[in-house]
Amino acid sequence: MGVQNRAMLLAILPILLATMSSAGFVGNATIHAPAVILQTNNGTLTIINLNVTTGNGSVNITGPLSVGQSTINSSEAAAIVASSELGLNYKNYNFHYRIEDSGANVSGPSAGTAMTLLALSALSHKKLLDNFTVTGVINYNGTIGEIGGVYDKIETAKAHGMSFIMVPYAGNNSLETEIYYLASRYFGIRVIPIYNVSQAFSYAAGSVPVSGLNVSFNVSDNYNISGIPQASLSCSNQCNQTALAELSRFTLNFTNASISNVSALSRFAPIAANMSVNLADAQQLAQKGYYYTSADVAFIDFINSFMFQNPNLSISRGMDLLNSVSYYCSSLNPPQLTRSNYNDVLNGELRQLWGNVTINALLSQYNSTAIDSDGVLRNIYSAAEAYAWCRAASQIYSESSPSGSYQAVNVSPQLKQVAQSAISAALSSPSSSSVPSVYIIGAKVALDQGNYALALLDSDYIVSDEQGIQPNVSEGALYNATSSLINSSRFGSWATQFADEALFYMNESSLVSPQRSGPMLSSGYYAALLGSEISNSTKEIYSMLTTAPVAKPSTTTSSSSSYALPSTINIIIILLLIIIALLLATLVVAFMTLSELRNELRAKNQKGRQTR
Repeated sequence: MGVQNRAMLLAILPILLATMSSAGFVGNATIHAPAVILQTNNGTLTIINLNVTTGNGSVNITGPLSVGQSTINSSEAAAIVASSELGLNYKNYNFHYRIEDSGANVSGPSAGTAMTLLALSALSHKKLLDNFTVTGVINYNGTIGEIGGVYDKIETAKAHGMSFIMVPYAGNNSLETEIYYLASRYFGIRVIPIYNVSQAFSYAAGSVPVSGLNVSFNVSDNYNISGIPQASLSCSNQCNQTALAELSRFTLNFTNASISNVSALSRFAPIAANMSVNLADAQQLAQKGYYYTSADVAFIDFINSFMFQNPNLSISRGMDLLNSVSYYCSSLNPPQLTRSNYNDVLNGELRQLWGNVTINALLSQYNSTAIDSDGVLRNIYSAAEAYAWCRAASQIYSESSPSGSYQAVNVSPQLKQVAQSAISAALSSPSSSSVPSVYIIGAKVALDQGNYALALLDSDYIVSDEQGIQPNVSEGALYNATSSLINSSRFGSWATQFADEALFYMNESSLVSPQRSGPMLSSGYYAALLGSEISNSTKEIYSMLTTAPVAKPSTTTSSSSSYALPSTINIIIILLLIIIALLLATLVVAFMTLSELRNELRAKNQKGRQTR
């Protein structure tokens, strides 16, 4: 170092010392913080430094080209929460955060927890570990809120050699926790959900070891199937259980194939085994006659397994998958209604309607929702739901297609007023805002398309979802209410299956722990309510079936018949061809006769000339 530089340093040093002494240096800290670059949908890991001095509560951020207001708000909340955790007044300190990402525009609240840990470290003089990262919104009460882009942040944490990443706790069986688990297993890094900043700091400072900790995800409900009786409810009108039994078998089979594909991916073997336990329960339910409940359990298994079969799709490949599901759902055509299949066909149409509504909504919103890998995975989850609905519809159509000669029926237009009234009544409830939009949109679409039977059935799902159980109701009262609804859920095989499902949950509630008994009874009540509503609607629809003007031929060939009867149009065409052939034959005969007569006349004329 030259003499001139030394002189300059000596001149500046007193000023620096004076500044530090007047500001009152308290402490500093450094942390790795993950982020997502939205332009490229890639995760990145940056470094945030914090310098704390005595002061008046000032909080500022420097480093990037620009800093969004949400990030500034998070830094202020971080200072307040950290000070409060340590019993200090943040107004006695100044907090200067520096983000080492000079070329970026930084926005979003997800660095709030990282900034809080920095403040805790600087104020308490407890050094943070350097082998982890953390993401999450910081709330003023110290709890940690959910954020977006966690999949990409987990990926970048692994890529930068972090040993673990802390993420906001999101519930044991939530879709967010499923994404945590999927990313943890896919990238091979420890992911630790955290409730609050106190818990996070204990891990971040090394006070509590993280060895053995990792996110878990459980899809199995661990039902006690062996302890429940055989399904035995009787039903009236269209009580053929064969179609529902086949739907259960079909769903079990395609779900089993999907789980097998997940099992082939070694990193996902544990969750595949967990799903197989659930599938085994579904198989036992089918054996005991709870066909719809069995299909329902397997249905959820399929959606989860579909997610794990597509763990790392780009935005463009996610769009391709959605388009393929859309094509499949829109390609299905329901068979003609008859008095013997109307219940099944309409329930198949209902599921195809939900599938189309779901996939169309995903496609229209995809560019705004799939802005990171989290968004892609969420869209895939919903696409799997749409696909499974349409697969179910396809199977129902196959089982309910009429064969041979049959009498086609239509639904009377008089059902329109009934459907309109039912939908209006369902949507007038204040709690209808909590109903899944697929039911509400589906009901309106069916009404607009003139499929009043479908609209009426869809309104039943709105009603069953919006009619919540009264608070503080006793389990005994809930049991009695469910039993009463079951008794009015017997018109048609579908309504009866929902009543059977309600009985399953009621029986199951007596076999589980007290903590699970209440939720089981609640599930039974909602199933019974849906069964009662569908029973009433099915009866209403049946009363308004009218004979169609012309019976259509079967679209499939019966296994007991080698051919289908010809239609009226075909018969007319055949008759016309026969008549034309006869006319042509007559003309030929007439022509030949005239030729012979003409030849005879010529011969006579020649003989006459010779005589003369």
